[in-house]
Amino acid sequence: MTRIASFAHYQLTLGQTLNTQRQVLDLSIQISSGQKSRDYHGIAADAQRLVNLETAHARAAQFTANNNQIDRRLETMETNLAQIFDATSQFRTLLVNALNSNNNEDMAIANQAANFKQEIAGLLNVEQDGRYLFAGSRTDTQPVELTGWTPPVLPLTPPLTQYAEEYYKGDQVKLSTEADEALTVTYGITADEDAFEYILRAMHYVELSGTPADQETLETALALVNTALGTEQPNTALGADPITHDLADLRTLIGSSRRSIESANKRLEEFTLFTEQTIGDLELVDPAEALTRLSASETQLEASYMTLSRLSQLSLAQFLR
Repeated sequence: MTRIASFAHYQLTLGQTLNTQRQVLDLSIQISSGQKSRDYHGIAADAQRLVNLETAHARAAQFTANNNQIDRRLETMETNLAQIFDATSQFRTLLVNALNSNNNEDMAIANQAANFKQEIAGLLNVEQDGRYLFAGSRTDTQPVELTGWTPPVLPLTPPLTQYAEEYYKGDQVKLSTEADEALTVTYGITADEDAFEYILRAMHYVELSGTPADQETLETALALVNTALGTEQPNTALGADPITHDLADLRTLIGSSRRSIESANKRLEEFTLFTEQTIGDLELVDPAEALTRLSASETQLEASYMTLSRLSQLSLAQFLR
């Protein structure tokens, strides 16, 4: 029995049916997975663009993660600076009261100065994620070591040499981070800042003065503290030379770095949203469109099956009946 239809015609119809079957399968997978293709081959025309977008998205995510980590460190530094400012302000009040009192021996000011000094040192030795934050690039080294520290003795003769290097074990390297493409942010401060040295030295003088503290020691300590706080102009006669940054300046530096990182993160967030939307447009299927195409393909497939069935049943004997 021989088909009336030509072999070529039958093969063409069969091939088209198989293509339709493949379309139905692909559309079914798209609808179930929500994606246009399981690999880049299925979206060859947009594959290079998609790869570029995915790379950019991953890089933006890495920038953001690094920025968030550094911002947490800066937040800790900012918090500790605020606590140093509060402790120093309390010590200043103690000095003023002692100077205005005839019985400062009752204030145990030497013991309080020693406690304040240890508190400040502890705040400067803060560690986070295995890193000492006020040590510059020597993040594995505790920056402040007061044991054996011998600041200059009273009376002082201006100009005064700074003695932070005698207690400071870090370095002067300013850390930096690549917060975004073509944006490098320098951040952090070190425990050898003049303001910190003035505060620790003032407390050291009062601690060693005993009880009652003498007038010259209290006045010198107050001059150093006022300079560190930025509340008065430096009294060079008492050894309080001008300093580069007082505590308020240091807090401003930290805040400026945090603002730069925050701005970079906002830009990265906007870019991330854009890339995610574009990647979604390239990768994800429109369910309504896919369902419509699936329905049309299924109808076409049914028609192809019917055509093939009829073609396969045709024979010369049936034709001659």
